[in-house]
Amino acid sequence: MIRIAAAYPRQEGKRFDIDYYIHTHLALVEKKFTPFGLKKIEVDRGVEKPGGGASPFFAIGYLYFDKLADFQECFAAVGSEVVDNIPIYTDVEPMIQVGEVEQVGC
Repeated sequence: MIRIAAAYPRQEGKRFDIDYYIHTHLALVEKKFTPFGLKKIEVDRGVEKPGGGASPFFAIGYLYFDKLADFQECFAAVGSEVVDNIPIYTDVEPMIQVGEVEQVGC
């Protein structure tokens, strides 16, 4: 399984509309990416780090696909529609990680 993580680092003076991100942006992602094999979406909403203080990220969104080729085809076909929506909810440059999920333990 492939997981795409979009991490939005918390930065002084930057904005991030978590409600728009979860309820509008990710609804767009689901609509556009599901026909290409999107399996599920998850979000880590940054709350606080161990010992207190703000989380280093506003949020991290996760998209799951069975195969890397499915995501590559998807992004080539409709990725720009999703990327063009980013400035509506944030002025933070997302950090993107594409990885292969390995189950370890438990």
